[in-house]
Amino acid sequence: MRLTRPYTLFSALVCVWLTGTALLGGELTPFEVFQSLKGSWTIRSGDKKLPFQMSYDVESNATIVTERFGKELSVFYIDGGNFLMSHFCNRGNQPRLKLKSSSPAGRYEFEMFDITNQKEASDAHVQKIIYEILDPQHMNLEIIWKKGAGEESEKYVLTKLP
Repeated sequence: MRLTRPYTLFSALVCVWLTGTALLGGELTPFEVFQSLKGSWTIRSGDKKLPFQMSYDVESNATIVTERFGKELSVFYIDGGNFLMSHFCNRGNQPRLKLKSSSPAGRYEFEMFDITNQKEASDAHVQKIIYEILDPQHMNLEIIWKKGAGEESEKYVLTKLP
């Protein structure tokens, strides 16, 4: 029985390495990559840890991935040949974003193509969201807001919880 533990540990390490290789090597579709994020993640902004977590779940018969960031919800899904994201923002609007196809491996850049419940065109809203998957346990997140004629950026570092 003593041989079982090293073998189990070795097998687990190989699985983690293969998952990381597949994520970064582009062997998975973008939707499969987002499905692999399932679980809870800690969030850091600068040197501050946020008091809540990011969570991902695969739902609706594995046709959507949900992301919960505090009290906000985003839903990722395939529509035809497009990988889309609907973001249900605390501001009360709902931008829909589409994955930009010309991104390097491990980088997923979603750009807004329309928005619902936006009162004024100049009202603040999410314009772009960029995920950079560093390995199966770490990623960077950047949210770019359109505010009037300008833009603002929020940057986060996420670490998956065991």
